[in-house]
Amino acid sequence: MGDGPLGQFLDQIDLMIRSRYPAIYVVTWEEQRLESLLYDVARKQGKKLLVWTASSGLREYDGCTQGLPEAPRHAAPLEVLAHVERWSGSALFMLKDFHTCLDDPAVVRALKDVARELKNSHKTLILAAPCMKLPVELDKELAIVDLPLPSPAELRELLRSLCMELERRDSDAVQLEADDVEALVRAAQGLTLSEAENAFAKAAVTSGVLRGEDVGLVMNEKQQVIRKSGMLEFYPPDATLADVGGLASLKEWLRRRGKAWQRDAREYGLPAPRGTLLLGVPGCGKSLIARAIAQAWTLPLLHLDLARIFSGLLGSSEENMRRALGVAESVAPAVLWIDEIEKGLAGGTGSGQSDAGTAVRVFGTLLTWMQERSSPVFVVATANKLEALPPELLRRGRF
Repeated sequence: MGDGPLGQFLDQIDLMIRSRYPAIYVVTWEEQRLESLLYDVARKQGKKLLVWTASSGLREYDGCTQGLPEAPRHAAPLEVLAHVERWSGSALFMLKDFHTCLDDPAVVRALKDVARELKNSHKTLILAAPCMKLPVELDKELAIVDLPLPSPAELRELLRSLCMELERRDSDAVQLEADDVEALVRAAQGLTLSEAENAFAKAAVTSGVLRGEDVGLVMNEKQQVIRKSGMLEFYPPDATLADVGGLASLKEWLRRRGKAWQRDAREYGLPAPRGTLLLGVPGCGKSLIARAIAQAWTLPLLHLDLARIFSGLLGSSEENMRRALGVAESVAPAVLWIDEIEKGLAGGTGSGQSDAGTAVRVFGTLLTWMQERSSPVFVVATANKLEALPPELLRRGRF
């Protein structure tokens, strides 16, 4: 159905439905976007799409209007599952917020029974929820899929639609060049379609005209996403390369490699820069350079405080690291600043006897991500002592 994360998601969903997977759990905040995507999949397979919520019951989704019934039909969880089992035709059933009902053992049992019956039918249950909340009894019954965030093409189409609407009202309401459009799209990456639409509209209303200078306003919306994570801090890129003394080679490298973030470079196949490691005594300007890089490339600057990662609960430190890296990827392209990395990962290559190996596992999670990541996150790590850095951190491909 297409390339990229969204195309892979649609191919995966289409294949699962045609393979008669009885139940699929989709993790997403974007219910409306998922409805639209599932409607297209259902139409191609000649099936109906029915959507359930506890407040409005079960209804057929027609792609534009949702046609809410006057009174909810099959609003109770057990009732809708029984109705799905009795349904004689082929259909997709999207259940919203059904994860909140899975605390009831009767609902869990009924879902297992229905899933077993659907294996030999042309019906598929699709549970949509913003988080993974699955009782252990259902681990083997449901397939889990993540809906990726909007692609640049989707954001570009959203911006185009908004510009057309603004120009219908006022022919001078949009003053964007091709480069401005790409800068706005890049700034909106990591937002949901609803968040991006709000950000674009806010930028247009603030000055009365949508311009390239509104990139900063769109970028501000990312601060909300970052703040909610609790693991990362958003730093305003309030420094420029002109504020940095010397380092002419680094500045020239940054100017040249900054073009790799542009759409033409990606289409040509030029990879995005991976990162840089800054070594020096305290107070020599390493943090200033991190802020200047983000400003030069017009990217959000995220600060990862490794002290926040470590928690007293077993396994939570590793999960905190994965969550922080996931947030950084979700708002990519971005600059991820890890200050004094050698102190935060102290003990990461030792025996781990003092902390039950937590530092070793956190360090391993970070190294694997740095080597294998495909998202455009530029890592700026700073350190005071070269000899304190583990050799694994310095191997080719990390920076």
